[in-house]
Amino acid sequence: MKILITHKQYGLIKESYQNKGIDAVIKYWKKELEKGNEIKFDRDELEYWGISKFTDKLHAQTAFQELVGDEVFAKKFINTFKNKKFSTEDFLHLNIGGYIFEWVITNMEYRDYDFYLYGKTFPGGSVTLIDGRYLTLDEALNSEDFGWEIQEEVNDVVQDCMNEIILPVTGYDVTVPLVTIY
Repeated sequence: MKILITHKQYGLIKESYQNKGIDAVIKYWKKELEKGNEIKFDRDELEYWGISKFTDKLHAQTAFQELVGDEVFAKKFINTFKNKKFSTEDFLHLNIGGYIFEWVITNMEYRDYDFYLYGKTFPGGSVTLIDGRYLTLDEALNSEDFGWEIQEEVNDVVQDCMNEIILPVTGYDVTVPLVTIY
């Protein structure tokens, strides 16, 4: 779930809301940047700083984005992944279900403060269904019973994998509305 706020609303929140944990983590990030070190955004790590409420995490995430260069930096960073081959086998630590496939990001859009990635799979992908059946992605996609679900899950797997790379560096979550399956 994403919550959109206007710049005016963000300014009011920023001016009126103070959280010592947020102030501390921002100070830490600034010091690391001054030393020439890279900083990473990690929602779980925010708990260490006493930042546990959703709104506080959102505030910290926005502050991180501003520190690293906002959407200008994020656009440049994300564009480096266009036309680069990825594989689910590189993300086995994530919950990717029974999917094995390779993909490439073909297009990136930035609109309404969100990044949208589009891509395509390479031929040869497969899925092992919950009942143990092994199907190619193409076979699974063509099923009248669950083809739509396969498409949604492939989109979700790619989104999770890309967020694993992009979120820590830019502070932005990406949305993957469509990965064309071949």
